[in-house]
Amino acid sequence: MHLLIDIGNSTVVAAATDRNGVIQYSWRFKTLKDETVSYYRNEIFSGMKKRGMAANEIVSAAVCSVVPEVNDDIAMAITDITGKTPHFFSLSDAWKYITVDVESPLQLGNDRLADAVAAVVTYGCPVIVFDMGTATTVGIISEHNVFQGGMIIPGVKTSLSALSSKASQLPVINIEKPRDIIGRNTLECMQSGILYGSAAMVDGIIDRLEEATGKKHTVVATGGMAKNIVPYCRHKVILDEYLQFKGLFHTILQKPTE
Repeated sequence: MHLLIDIGNSTVVAAATDRNGVIQYSWRFKTLKDETVSYYRNEIFSGMKKRGMAANEIVSAAVCSVVPEVNDDIAMAITDITGKTPHFFSLSDAWKYITVDVESPLQLGNDRLADAVAAVVTYGCPVIVFDMGTATTVGIISEHNVFQGGMIIPGVKTSLSALSSKASQLPVINIEKPRDIIGRNTLECMQSGILYGSAAMVDGIIDRLEEATGKKHTVVATGGMAKNIVPYCRHKVILDEYLQFKGLFHTILQKPTE
């Protein structure tokens, strides 16, 4: 098996794949910058143990991170458990599959690049990728496999948390479907706003990007909040929970097709 780790701002997602890159297991735990290697070792090891995975089953490990503060601790945890030194995804890995045509390629989040690679390999080009986590990122890849840039937007939960914390009369709520798009109380108004508002944003961005490029695109969404928002979009949006892991597997553990 291959151990793949996605280190996000709020959550670390771990996954184990077979030799063909098919996800067999996955689990989540919190990204905690102030924690030590012991915390990450325990979360990875206990996740493996609960799923009946033995350390000697892991033949390689790869990590995609946007939180460099925890990289060393997670790398040490993986090595302690499996005896393998993990490979950290970087821009040079992405170049195996795509051309990156932005002003400062090294400033791009590795998650966006891994998403782009997976979208190109899995769904073809041109393609638009929405990754809906702490931030909602948008990547656009042309028909010639060129990553052209995109957007960074406050994430769904981030926006909702800011609203509740800054407006004293608005409560903290769970993200659930309201009875109707027209809310009849504060709770329903907030639920409707975050769900339909986020979906309308996705639809609107697709329209504007396709207008700007003059091309129709395949659209893919991933990230922790995508499953909550995609059902309310009017455009066809493919929901792919494991998109980033597919990018990791293809760039690091599988040679490109000639």
